[in-house]
Amino acid sequence: MQRLDRILAVIDPTADVQVGAAKAARLARLSGAALELFACDFDPALTGQPFFDTDDLRRLREEFIAERATQLEDLADELRAGGLDVTTHVHWDNPLHEGILRRVAEFEPDLMVKDTHYHSLLRRALFTNTDWNLIRRCPVPLLLSRTADWSARPRILAALDPGHHGDKPAALDHDILDAAQFLARQLDGTVAAVHAFFPAALLAATTGFAGVPLAQELSVADLLESERTRVAAATREITQAHGLGEKSVRVLQGSAAEVLPRVATEDQVDLVVMGAVSRSRLREVFIGSTAERVLDHLPCDVLVIRSADYREKLPF
Repeated sequence: MQRLDRILAVIDPTADVQVGAAKAARLARLSGAALELFACDFDPALTGQPFFDTDDLRRLREEFIAERATQLEDLADELRAGGLDVTTHVHWDNPLHEGILRRVAEFEPDLMVKDTHYHSLLRRALFTNTDWNLIRRCPVPLLLSRTADWSARPRILAALDPGHHGDKPAALDHDILDAAQFLARQLDGTVAAVHAFFPAALLAATTGFAGVPLAQELSVADLLESERTRVAAATREITQAHGLGEKSVRVLQGSAAEVLPRVATEDQVDLVVMGAVSRSRLREVFIGSTAERVLDHLPCDVLVIRSADYREKLPF
């Protein structure tokens, strides 16, 4: 992410407060981007499917959409009063994520912002099925808003994976840092980076490889230290290219599912930036080495980005 010219804010017409729209407006104001407020809604009672569509049902659908459009215009007028360039759009569509993705294809935003929900009793944020589908399939950077507001100088955490095991493209870490630093410049925030390395496979290998024991002089401690040194050097190479100092970069042993939520909580992070990649055996885009369960336990907003050439890697 190098610029913001167009931002798409997905509005939930049933919600009293539009936190994501407020953050989208903040970014639009600071970057000079045009903002679209978009609502996608559907009422199965008004479809008349499969055989009974009538003029009355069509009129009721038009009234339903007109009501949603009025809601968006009321919100847009408030933002326009502050000098923002704001448009509105409503789709009658189902399922919701398909309608949102269709509007993304039409509007071609540089960023999409959508609210998700936080369950205080469980002390965790809960993604809906729509959220998960957007995480997997949205072709543009996707900011999922979970907290009431960002701080005056937001703390942004870039989740890196410099090992590039499996199918994670090497360029994606640079894209993650580009996005984190771009937003930090817009919001007068700060950027830190973390890599969680989990040497489970390495530890398993200490018992032998293909039935052949490892050399006796290779201890578990030696292997762990060697791996730590390797990933630390790779992380340092990436972060130094972006001008991050050593105090802003950490390499921590443990699973990403444990490390990232803990760091985000301890450091009072406002936004975690992480990457998504394509899996060659599947027909969708999934989160890479940072497992999906990480997302549902982070106590802050999440920005999911993918490499510029991700479409070329999709198996369809």
